[in-house]
Amino acid sequence: MGETVRRVSGPLVALLAGVVGGVLLALWSGDLPDPVASHFRADGTADGFSSVTSLLVMTAVTAVIGAVIAGIGAFRVSDPTTARIVTGLGAGTAVFVIAVEVAITSRQRGLSDAAAATAPVWIIVGAGVLAVIIGGGVGLLTPVRAVDYADLPRAGRTPVDAAGRREWHGRASMGVGGLLTVGASVAVLVGLGVVMSNWIMIGIAVVVALVGVGLTGSVQVSVSEQGFHAGSRLGWPKIEVPLAEIRRAEVVDVHALRDFGGWGYRVSGRRNLRGAKGFVLRSGPALLVVAADRREVVVVDGAEDAAAILNALVSR
Repeated sequence: MGETVRRVSGPLVALLAGVVGGVLLALWSGDLPDPVASHFRADGTADGFSSVTSLLVMTAVTAVIGAVIAGIGAFRVSDPTTARIVTGLGAGTAVFVIAVEVAITSRQRGLSDAAAATAPVWIIVGAGVLAVIIGGGVGLLTPVRAVDYADLPRAGRTPVDAAGRREWHGRASMGVGGLLTVGASVAVLVGLGVVMSNWIMIGIAVVVALVGVGLTGSVQVSVSEQGFHAGSRLGWPKIEVPLAEIRRAEVVDVHALRDFGGWGYRVSGRRNLRGAKGFVLRSGPALLVVAADRREVVVVDGAEDAAAILNALVSR
């Protein structure tokens, strides 16, 4: 598959979702009530209605917006990680919105009154899983431009250890902001589950809590002659950078919300940290490991010592 074809895959997926969705809605139009249900309460019952023409217009607009976002990521964004995220987000969002719209509308075929229509939670969950799979696939398929991060201006301090130490170990733990974010997400899902009397939603809330804390609640960090390692207790996600690939280590002061948009395993879009990715479980001093093709970050106590030892090992 050529590079151009791979680069346009994101916009094409978004547009294809719009075409398939539009064709299905047009074919079903004779079997649908007029108007159709287009908005639903938390309990899944209809409370908003639209014409089929309005749904067709919304499908087309969603596809075009998704294609534009994916195109920006594939053709205009220079940072590799950000480019893939933006491309996948554009295609995945278009797929999600159109899949939900088509699935909900399909359930109204043969109804005489759209007020009897329902929107069960499994439709949202299923569309979300489909969107993540397709968006992730598109992001990985999109070719990216090479960036030499070692040539970029330094984002922070570059200490060097003078004591001859050869290794360092530490642990990064989730701060108050991250815990509140996980707690708020779980509370919202549980609240929706209670309102809708839906055990699936409550089960999803429990899974979100367990997965969120398991994946990023605590991260083991080490620096040695093997290089840099950071990983969660579950073994994923993890970061491995061999010493031979490391150009330098820096210490940067990170504000989780401002620099990374939140807490967890994150990617930065801010100018001085653009493309840096890793574990941002709280705000504070962070170890930034710079290789030729990537920048990895972890906010951890002792970042100054870790960077100093790593720089000393690299210089040897």
